[in-house]
Amino acid sequence: MGEEKIIALDDINITFEKGRTYCLLGKSGSGKSTLLNMLAGLEKPSKGTILFKGKPLEKLNETQLALYRQKYIGFVFQSYNLLPTLTALENVTLPLIFRKVSKKNRTKRAKEMLKSVGLSDRARHKPSELSGGQQQRVSIARAFINNPSVVFADEPTGNLDTKTTLEMMGLITGIAREHEQTLIIVTHNEELAQYADQIIHIRDGKIERVEDNEVKMDVVLPAEEK
Repeated sequence: MGEEKIIALDDINITFEKGRTYCLLGKSGSGKSTLLNMLAGLEKPSKGTILFKGKPLEKLNETQLALYRQKYIGFVFQSYNLLPTLTALENVTLPLIFRKVSKKNRTKRAKEMLKSVGLSDRARHKPSELSGGQQQRVSIARAFINNPSVVFADEPTGNLDTKTTLEMMGLITGIAREHEQTLIIVTHNEELAQYADQIIHIRDGKIERVEDNEVKMDVVLPAEEK
């Protein structure tokens, strides 16, 4: 930044395994969101390498990175990031449009995903007609619609009450484990970290310690998913 050199991440060396749930845990400014952006191909490191299936992400151009995210990555955001003019069903189908899936097939798959998150009866509702928890369910359905290899959840429950937070975390981790997807949660909330198989504590851009979580929180899926 100008003349000042800021090291957001320093000497990070870690491996994420297929089908496991991880939590990047740290205070605001610790570097956890920067690490997520690196893993998602949204930012490139000034030094070092990020390997996905043996291929270095930092060597991909913008078009290749967009295809990487389209094919392999799902996102769940704190602010939901739903398009306000589209219905829940249309928001969920968006990733399939970019992959050129036919309208019939993407509508069918989106309805199945909405059912899996307990929102079959809200498919035609727009975001303004949904509660915060319902909007996040739509966001979760959209993140998983492409059956991605990796799902990133960046403070996924920051705008939700305690009861809804527990429901959303159970939903996200439940779907990921059912389909053997890698889930990486970014949060400053130690309670959310208890849903992970492994907790990665980050402080001042460094990994402070890595903690295997023997006792994970129970996963509770919606009634339609049981």
